[in-house]
Amino acid sequence: MQITISVVLSALAAVITASVAAFAWQRRQTAGAVPVAVFTGAASLWTAGNALQAASVTLSGKLFWVNVQYVGLAVVPLAWFAFACEYTGRERWANRRTLSILAVPMIATVALSWTNQYHHLVRTSSDIVTVGGIVIVRRSFGPVFWLSWTYSNLVNGVGTVLLFHGLVRSHRLYRRQTLAVLTGTTVPWLASFLFYTGLTTVEPEVFVAVSGLAFGYAIAEYDFLDAVPVGRATVFEETDDPVLVLDGDDRIVDANPASRDLFGWGTADTFVGRPIADACGEHTELVERYDDGESGTEVVVEDDGERRYFDVQFSSLSNDSVRGTTVFLRDVTRLKRHERHLERQNEQLEQVGHTIAHDLRNPLNVAQGNLQLARDANDADAVAERLTKVDSAHERIDDIIEEVLAVAKGERTTTCDSLRLRRVAEDAWRNVETEGAEITFDGTDRRVLADEGQLTSAFENLFRNAVEHGSTGIVHRTITPSNTVVPT
Repeated sequence: MQITISVVLSALAAVITASVAAFAWQRRQTAGAVPVAVFTGAASLWTAGNALQAASVTLSGKLFWVNVQYVGLAVVPLAWFAFACEYTGRERWANRRTLSILAVPMIATVALSWTNQYHHLVRTSSDIVTVGGIVIVRRSFGPVFWLSWTYSNLVNGVGTVLLFHGLVRSHRLYRRQTLAVLTGTTVPWLASFLFYTGLTTVEPEVFVAVSGLAFGYAIAEYDFLDAVPVGRATVFEETDDPVLVLDGDDRIVDANPASRDLFGWGTADTFVGRPIADACGEHTELVERYDDGESGTEVVVEDDGERRYFDVQFSSLSNDSVRGTTVFLRDVTRLKRHERHLERQNEQLEQVGHTIAHDLRNPLNVAQGNLQLARDANDADAVAERLTKVDSAHERIDDIIEEVLAVAKGERTTTCDSLRLRRVAEDAWRNVETEGAEITFDGTDRRVLADEGQLTSAFENLFRNAVEHGSTGIVHRTITPSNTVVPT
């Protein structure tokens, strides 16, 4: 085994990249962390293999570690591409199917490298030479190597272009951290190009340390992996509220999935290029709001028989080459339902107030009147009779209060029972201060379906109004019952 500058630098690069990989793996729940961990882990295997290859002094030992390097080299471009997609909000590009297809040529290269002695497609020849007292491996590369090298650079290049595109369009914070990562990966990529094209003799593995340092700098300085930009496309696609993009001629040029679900559109062919008046023709209220350009207005959309409410906002799009409008439909259905619930509660409170102000007056007047008569009476039987009426009035007050509380709590339910009309009327009469008036019944007794409490209150109010607003003397009111359901 020999210790050289190449061994030391490659080992240092392996340690740095392995450290970044370990940190990224600990944060694997964060967007972009897993690809970073795989990328730097593969880079660590690549550089560690090179360190051990450079330290070996036999041809078999050097070729073994060269083959180990190929494992890391096969993973690096795929991980870089996956990271670029996830970092720039294009996760759907780096799905399992795509990565599996991209991995096929790299897996084939690894397999051919380990079996090179049978076909020499990766290395046509290999031997060791001593240069300046250092044993190095000398290789001549075959067609599979060059095809794999070209393919790997293409995949790396796509990932780099994606990141560069994100660099141009991103916020300053993300721009700096993206620039740091791009610099770290471009340096070893450029060194590899120069080495394998014969423009330099410095092995590219020693420059991989720059990648590790760049990722480490981005993590330490810019909270890389904590502050990962979310692609505009991701926001547009995943927002729950419908969004439409129209050109200057009022034609739809794009719509997010929420819009497609709401309006029943299938593929893009069903709406792209169509005027909004045509594509949303069934929703005339929305088209009218768009024609008026009134933001903040509310529209109703029928969705599978359900009424949904949306707050409509319009935003103009204009630059030197593009003019159009973005239509945002904020779903306020839950808010609308809550408003209706509050309206019903207010109605119930009004009913409570009316009951307190009106219905309690009848039994309260009866109680007060009979209490005064009991005080003035000298006969014990007369006092007992008056107090019994006071007690009955208090019971009626208690019933009314229970009904009021039930209404206030939203627990009031209407129940229709079969009731004898005469009995209900007599009970109600006893709850009213009649001032000497009399109640008489003509005809036969009838049964009706009604809520007893509400029917009693209706009779009480009827009798009190008759007594208060009728002529002096005996008040005559004829009640002609019919076999009907009393509305509640």
